[in-house]
Amino acid sequence: MRTIGWMGCLISVLLWPQLGWSEPVAKAGNWTLRLEEVDKALADKLHELRESRIQEMVVEHLLEAEAKAKGVSANELLEKQVDAKVVPPSKEEVAQFIAANRSRLPNEGQGMEDKIREFMLDKKKDMARDAYLKELWDKNKVEILLKPPRVTVSAPDDLARGKADAPITLIEFSDFECPYCRRAQPVLKELEKAYGDKIRFVFRHYPLSFHQQAPKASEAAQCAADQGQFWPFHAALFSEGVSLAPADLKKTAGKLGLNQATFDACLDSGRHAGRVEKDSDEGKKLGITGTPTFFVNGIRLVGAVPLDRFKQVIDDELQGKK
Repeated sequence: MRTIGWMGCLISVLLWPQLGWSEPVAKAGNWTLRLEEVDKALADKLHELRESRIQEMVVEHLLEAEAKAKGVSANELLEKQVDAKVVPPSKEEVAQFIAANRSRLPNEGQGMEDKIREFMLDKKKDMARDAYLKELWDKNKVEILLKPPRVTVSAPDDLARGKADAPITLIEFSDFECPYCRRAQPVLKELEKAYGDKIRFVFRHYPLSFHQQAPKASEAAQCAADQGQFWPFHAALFSEGVSLAPADLKKTAGKLGLNQATFDACLDSGRHAGRVEKDSDEGKKLGITGTPTFFVNGIRLVGAVPLDRFKQVIDDELQGKK
C-alpha cells in the first residue's frame, strides 16, 4: 500500500481550499454558501450512514464466517439455524391477533387467517434472526471503532458554570420557548451531580424562528447575566408554565431580586439582541436545525438525549484523557 507520509498530509492541508473544499456552491446577493459549511452540516448524517454501513458489513462478515465454518452458505445458515426452528403461530395466536386488530383489518379480518398467519410467521423469523445475529455479535466481541465527528465550538465565559479547566465542556444551544429544552434540564442536573467538577456547562442562545417569544427571553437572560444572575434566571424561564411575555420577564427578574429598573431598561433597549443573533449565527454555521443541540467536547448530540447516552460519551472522553 502506498503511504503519503506526514509531508504529503501537510501539503494536502495547505492545498485543501484549492482542492475545492472551500469552493462556493451557492450565492444569494452578497451571501455565499461554501462547501465546507455544507459538509459541517452533513457531518452527523455522514457519521450515521458510516456507522450503519459498518454494522451491516460486520454482520455480513459474521454470517459468512459462521457459514463457512459449517460448510453452508449464509442463507442456508439462517434457514437451518433460525428459520427452521421457528414455531408457526397457532390458530389461537392468529385469532388473538385478529381480535386485537379487528378495527384496522379489512372486513374485520374475516377470511384473512392465512395471510395473517404468514405475516406473524415472518415477524417471528425476523425476531429470531435478530437474536441469532446478536449472539454472533456478542460471541465475537465486536467493537465499533469509528469515532464520532468533533467540531470546534466557542464557549463564552459569561454563560458558563463549572471549572474552566474541567475535562468535559458541555455546550447547549437552546431556546427558552422550546418544550424539549425544558425537558432536558433535569438530565443536565443529573450530569452535574454525577460528574461534579469534571464538567463545565455553557449556554448558547438559539431561539427558533417560529418561537415568537424566545428571542426576547434570551435577551432577558442576558440582562440577568449583567447582574450575575443568569443561571437562576435560566432556571426560572425553564420552569413549567412560566410566561415569556416581556411584562412577565420583568416580574421574574423582580422575584429573583434583580435591580428592577436596571433590568427593565436593559430589556426595553434591546441591548443584547446582537449577542443573541451572534449565538444563532454560529449555530447555523454548525448546521443546527433544532433545539436542544449539545456539544460534549465538540461531539454533537441532538434532541431529548437520554442520561445514559450523555454518560456514554462523557465516560469515553474521560477515559481518553487518562
